Amino acid sequence: MFHSKFVNIKSYRSVFYAVLMSLSLLLVSCSSIEKGTGEAKSDKKDQSTKDKSATSSSQGDLPASTRPAFTGVDPMAGIQINPEIKKAYQDVANFNKSKKYTQAVNLLNIIKSKYPQLSGPDYQKARIYFSQGKLDEALAAVDASLKNNPRNYYSLNLKGIILREQGKFDEAREIYLIAIEIYPPYPNSHLNLGVLADIYMRDLPLALIQYKEYMNLVGKEDKTVANWVIELERRIKSGE
Repeated sequence: MFHSKFVNIKSYRSVFYAVLMSLSLLLVSCSSIEKGTGEAKSDKKDQSTKDKSATSSSQGDLPASTRPAFTGVDPMAGIQINPEIKKAYQDVANFNKSKKYTQAVNLLNIIKSKYPQLSGPDYQKARIYFSQGKLDEALAAVDASLKNNPRNYYSLNLKGIILREQGKFDEAREIYLIAIEIYPPYPNSHLNLGVLADIYMRDLPLALIQYKEYMNLVGKEDKTVANWVIELERRIKSGE
């Protein structure tokens, strides 16, 4: 991520916005359904001060070596959806690929009216609104999703992204930490908290912890984040 010893914040942001563009495209694509929950899963990353990070009681601030092994269950794994809903989500994905966002939202509204207990339709709507830059609408939709299921860590992760884009960095940080506390094995929450801490809050120790957590979960295949870890370690050691 950082290729020069003399990188400034403008170069940080130029690299980050390239990542964000890729993220936005991923948010539009509802290519797969996660474990029958109706929550679309992206295949790749969505993407302060030290004393602030130390004040949180969430395990999201712990180094990988000291985080207790997660022994709970995935709160999204047991949600069942029927064939009608699965087909509707696939149709929504096809609409999104064709940039037919109005049709996608209308179909999601129909599904929500028939199955008001689901958090998925509002989550999908939030993704669509976010991809269009409609941040207020995206936030309202993701909050509606979380009202139905406060433990939907996909929605919490997305809410963190939306809050970050609205400049609400402290709020975004707390949302990511909630998502991590609910389900630590979800890698995107760690990655997005790392990006927030690195690029926006300038909390390099927290960013390093979260990048390493992400790498522990996804393995060594993400060379980009692996390079970010190396560069952050160098910057922290040199006191930059």
